[in-house]
Amino acid sequence: MNYVSPYHKKYKNQVEENEDVRILRNEDERLLGTRPQEPRAKDGGRYTAGAVLTEIEADSVAEELGLKAGDRVLEIDGKPVRDAIQLKFADVSERVSLTVIQNGETQIFDIEKDTFEPLGLGVDAELFDGVTRCQNKCPFCFVDQLPPRPKGQKHLRRTLYVRDDDYRLSFLHGHYITLTNLKDSDYARIVEEKLSPLCVSVQATDPATRVKMLGNDTAGNIMERLRFLIDNGITINAQIVLCPGINDREQLNRSIEDLMTLYPGVESMAIVPVGLTKFMPDDRGMRVVSAAEAKNIIEQIKPYQEKCLEEIGVRFVYASDEMYLLSGEKFPAAPWYDGFPQYSNGVGLMRSFLDDVAKVRRKKYRVLDVANRPKITLVTGSLAAPAIRQLADALNNRGLAQARVREVVNTYWGGNVACAGLLMGEEVLSQLRGEDCGQTIFLPPDAVDSHGRMLDDIKISDIAKELGAQVRCDAHGPLDLADLLARV
Repeated sequence: MNYVSPYHKKYKNQVEENEDVRILRNEDERLLGTRPQEPRAKDGGRYTAGAVLTEIEADSVAEELGLKAGDRVLEIDGKPVRDAIQLKFADVSERVSLTVIQNGETQIFDIEKDTFEPLGLGVDAELFDGVTRCQNKCPFCFVDQLPPRPKGQKHLRRTLYVRDDDYRLSFLHGHYITLTNLKDSDYARIVEEKLSPLCVSVQATDPATRVKMLGNDTAGNIMERLRFLIDNGITINAQIVLCPGINDREQLNRSIEDLMTLYPGVESMAIVPVGLTKFMPDDRGMRVVSAAEAKNIIEQIKPYQEKCLEEIGVRFVYASDEMYLLSGEKFPAAPWYDGFPQYSNGVGLMRSFLDDVAKVRRKKYRVLDVANRPKITLVTGSLAAPAIRQLADALNNRGLAQARVREVVNTYWGGNVACAGLLMGEEVLSQLRGEDCGQTIFLPPDAVDSHGRMLDDIKISDIAKELGAQVRCDAHGPLDLADLLARV
């Protein structure tokens, strides 16, 4: 988890979502004595217990077969089921064979169906064999910047401590991977199934610099790995986590120039400032990107953007939103982002947000009397606070709410972490306690997991009880929030 946007992503961290499901399921099965007794299938050196079905769609192929929630799919077409990608391919196939554990017995279903007719299976996770762990020792690793988690004590969610580097989550959700832990079988699957695009943390194209950035002696051949994937039809979106004094200046120029030669195989690249917390070990020698450096980086990439725009029709390399926030520079207009290829990586999110605020100002809504307008509090971190204030102003002007913004200072992490997605429940409580928060408090969606917990395991239901207001985290952007308020 190298970068968390100052604004939210629509989809939460899928490493947490998958690992949390796996951990809780295993605990429940041990408690109830229902852990599967059959041997686990081994595929590509990994073991999988298969996919546990959580729901069956009505009038679907699965319902017709008599499959039920609680059944376990072990194999598809004779291959162990490791992830939801296999289920997606089964959905678009005409002939499928499923090996299923049902009521303790193994059954095989040979299915003929229309192409693209979904099976109708709902599963409890996307990775059934666990998240692939990272093998690198990056000096800026976010997990290394977490405080110790004493065994048996309540602290940060344990899933935060997972070092992930899984190409499947890169394909499914845009997670950034390093390509250092892929086996030949992984490359073969990526190519055979055309798992594209993938998002790759390049960090530097100079071999020695990349080895230093990843703390892995095998990391230097990144250009060779990228060329192999591109030559086999895989598109790449690249990222550089910029660490001052290591991969900036001339090294940044080299990385941009090298990756430009791989276009359109490398579709885009983003420059993201390193994020450091107060828990960063002193011996790493890491420091944050200063405001002046952020401004210089934006200026440094401009000639490359102009050259790429002239020669290939897109700017190709983009500074992240946080780089603009650090520098104080204005965000470019939407066309500048060339279709937002790095949107999920925090490149253009703020521009999209501000444009949506402008749409809220223009859109016609049912105007409520002042006395009937709900009083709401929009909670955010320091980075996004100026943009959230513009949203609150738009909501107030349109007569949708009596909205106020509460900027919560991210004291827990320290360093340069000021994004809304890493707010702690205790910080929200301590800084809002005793204030008039109105009827509803809106939290950033990324700050809350699927179980309604913030990073320190404090539940939003407990926050609501203590602060005396409803707490919601389901407003994904200005238009969504405005529509929610318009329906009140």
